[in-house]
Amino acid sequence: MHTIKVFLTIIGGLLLLFIGAHNAFAKPPHALRISELQIPASGVSQQHHLAQTATGELIVSWVETDGVSSTAKFAILEKQGWSMPLTVIKVEGKLADPPVVLGLSDGSLAAAWMRYVKDSPDRYAADIYLARSIDGGLSWSPPLKPYGDAARIYDAQMSLAALPDARLALVWTDMRNVSHDPAADKKTNRYQLMASVIDKNWRASPELTLDDDVCSCCRSFTDALGEQLVTVYRDHAVGEIRDISAVRWQAGGDPKIASVHADGWVIGGCPSNGPSIDLTPTAGVAAWFTAADGKGRVKLAFSTDNGAHFNSPIELDADASGYTNALLLDDGSALVSWRGRNGPEDELRVAKVTTNGKVSRQTTVYHGSFPKWPSKYLAMARVGKQAFVAWTDPMQKKVRLVSLTID
Repeated sequence: MHTIKVFLTIIGGLLLLFIGAHNAFAKPPHALRISELQIPASGVSQQHHLAQTATGELIVSWVETDGVSSTAKFAILEKQGWSMPLTVIKVEGKLADPPVVLGLSDGSLAAAWMRYVKDSPDRYAADIYLARSIDGGLSWSPPLKPYGDAARIYDAQMSLAALPDARLALVWTDMRNVSHDPAADKKTNRYQLMASVIDKNWRASPELTLDDDVCSCCRSFTDALGEQLVTVYRDHAVGEIRDISAVRWQAGGDPKIASVHADGWVIGGCPSNGPSIDLTPTAGVAAWFTAADGKGRVKLAFSTDNGAHFNSPIELDADASGYTNALLLDDGSALVSWRGRNGPEDELRVAKVTTNGKVSRQTTVYHGSFPKWPSKYLAMARVGKQAFVAWTDPMQKKVRLVSLTID
């Protein structure tokens, strides 16, 4: 009998250990509910982007590559499932910044992609092309270069936003004043943030300079609220200060630049880690990365005047890699995604943040390695009560997508 009791005690202890170990790997009770969706890509996929149609359906775009050519494709997540994946463009070699497919207000689709300039002496020189489809992406208009001959597009970033009346805003980093001559005047030898608005007849407006001195390869992010556009980006100031600014602008208007926050990050080069912004009729939120004190920090700041000014920042992570995205929710809080550090690898983290700084529902979506540019950024979009996060998994060699239920 004594032997039986000892045996049962051991079995009970092992059972408790098993349950404890199982619970240790279970999601916290207040974590966001995650479901992975398989996008209809073939072979190796990368360079992901998320956007929406005019009716609020999710658009996922990506690039498929066979090592020789690159094909930009997209699909729409409809009620019954994925639409048939369609091709926007196929080029020999590589595409630069991830292509974008987004919906315009009249129900048509717009696409943008960056193609390297053939035989250019500048390895970073690219051209941006725009096309429009009125049949759901089955066919596309002839490519449009929406800028003059003086433009010199830097391959690291572009951002776009849909405007009323089927118009489209495009923002890019321009190298027209950049010289690689060591004797060049540093005051004028700077990268610029430029913009153009394409009308419903697919004609580009004159180029507009949003900022004549910006950090070169940090991606900008543009959102629109009616006619009002706000672009957030990493600025550049005297003394190699590279903090986040927001410029409010309209077609043909006078851009107004404001600091999102004076982190005071001094770095003698571009960290390739841009911010994001989301606007609603009553609010705004920006999220970004800084390492002003040598530690990688993720911060966000809310705005009560649609991005004209920002409140004091809220810190989410003090050991992060960055690459942030932020979405505003119906209750005024924000959903934020970023890459945090965990040992030698990164984690894709998502959390809910209230305006008073409370961080909750933090969830780890993925743990592992991430690719380098141009697929290293995360992408995030919201459709109703669902949020979507996309990233490129270098081990599986494909774009991955998850949905998160927003309570």
